[in-house]
Amino acid sequence: MEHNHGRSGSDGGMNVWCLMGDQFGHVKPVEEYLGAHARFTYDGVFDPRVMLDARPDLVLCVNDFVYDISRCLDEARSARIPSLVLQDGILEWRCQYENPLFGAGGGAPQHQPVLADKIACLGSQSARAIGAWGNASKVEVTGMPRLDPLLKRTPPKVRHPGTRLLVMTAKKPGFTPEQTAVTLRSLRDVKAHLETLPEIDVIWRLSKGLDQTLGVANRLKDDSGLELAALLETVDAVITTPSTALLEAMLMERPVAALDYHNVPRFVQTAWTMSAPGHIAEVVAELRDPPPRKMAFQRDCLNDSLACAGPAAPRVALLMEKMVAAAKGDPAGAGVLRLPPHLLGQDGHPPVGTPPRLSDLYPGQPSFEGEDVMEMQARLARQGRRIQDLEKVIRRRSILYALYKAGQSLQDLLRPKTGTGK
Repeated sequence: MEHNHGRSGSDGGMNVWCLMGDQFGHVKPVEEYLGAHARFTYDGVFDPRVMLDARPDLVLCVNDFVYDISRCLDEARSARIPSLVLQDGILEWRCQYENPLFGAGGGAPQHQPVLADKIACLGSQSARAIGAWGNASKVEVTGMPRLDPLLKRTPPKVRHPGTRLLVMTAKKPGFTPEQTAVTLRSLRDVKAHLETLPEIDVIWRLSKGLDQTLGVANRLKDDSGLELAALLETVDAVITTPSTALLEAMLMERPVAALDYHNVPRFVQTAWTMSAPGHIAEVVAELRDPPPRKMAFQRDCLNDSLACAGPAAPRVALLMEKMVAAAKGDPAGAGVLRLPPHLLGQDGHPPVGTPPRLSDLYPGQPSFEGEDVMEMQARLARQGRRIQDLEKVIRRRSILYALYKAGQSLQDLLRPKTGTGK
């Protein structure tokens, strides 16, 4: 665990418990902004008892679909400790609805519902979508603290016509082998066209070994935003598969096209899209000399998808402070903690509506079938008891295995040594 030794909750500052073993870039800007006014503890173990013993004022996480994190969030709510999840990237159809990790594979659907008391959304677009999934009182528009360093940069002007083009993929080019194959096909089509334009210097930033498959030099050094920002400053336009890099390129005022052969709905709009081979030549030509009205539309897309009028860290910090204040002001006798909606105001929040049924979104998954709440509660209770029993078995076997290894070591020590000396 890592600590920032500022003021603890007992002497006036916030005591923030962070359920995360990585992705620190989402939280560090907020920690730096609050400085001595908060103490952040980073917990990668996710033990509810340890968390509650620390008596935090607020629990923070980036993903809430992990079972042990969800247990911590449940315990925090029962203890009337407010919790906040930070949206860690754009909404993307394949990740949301076709990722075996989530609902499509029988796992917990992402953000359907949000398990924390609040979710800090990237922008109005994601707040509308996530709010419509039964989270209308939980969504708050803050922006993305991880991208705050980009707001401090003054990117150089692009050349007209552009002569340097960045082609990149998301961290995961596909969530299944079939999706990866489609992404690879789209990259091959782009590569084939760009090879007919010798005046263009192409920079490739590809993940998961696709550079080797394509036979191109790769500029992917790490996943840090600063590394990408520095690279974006050197290019005139960007082609990328759907990812948060779309917003990063827009922030750096680069014309950006979404490379998306998957023919699925898109949450984040762009001014340019390549969804078939016939689109590539025309889009590349426009990226090199973008029409002003399309650049204006790209700015509209950015402002809808990302709250970027100023840094996000102060907004997230303000939301955290309001959540703690609301929790302390909520009568203790009111049962489980319920925070009021729209702590940061009404902007970007969707109207309250009826969320879609998980059985419609993820057909064929037994976990989401059935409408009888009592039956599902009983099934959940049985599964919870089964998990507890399995955890006891695991702990018992771990102890037995440790004793066995200790006995083996003792036997090795007591075994007579034989030598081959003369």
